[in-house]
Amino acid sequence: MRAGETDCAMTVEDRELLALGGELGRRLGHVGNLDVDVFCHKGRFYILEMNARFGGGYPFSHGAGANFPLAIVKWLRGEEPGRELFAARAQVMCHKDIGIEMIENDSDGL
Repeated sequence: MRAGETDCAMTVEDRELLALGGELGRRLGHVGNLDVDVFCHKGRFYILEMNARFGGGYPFSHGAGANFPLAIVKWLRGEEPGRELFAARAQVMCHKDIGIEMIENDSDGL
């Protein structure tokens, strides 16, 4: 994490996290994306917050093979998205990078 933004992550496959996600989905009955921040302390998972939006960690799942935006498009078209659109490969490391671009300006104003 850097400045509250997920900077680097590795996808994992954890049965307890999958069960927690399934339980949240059943209890909340929400439709769409849900960004959930979870901490693990002494082998137990604790939910910090939930946001009905694409969170900063989504690009890592997408990079590992999940494609939730395409699933949303299929739902809007009345199509059933395949389960593969929700599956991210485990052990995929991704990193976001921020670069600085220098823009030259010939005027004296900048």
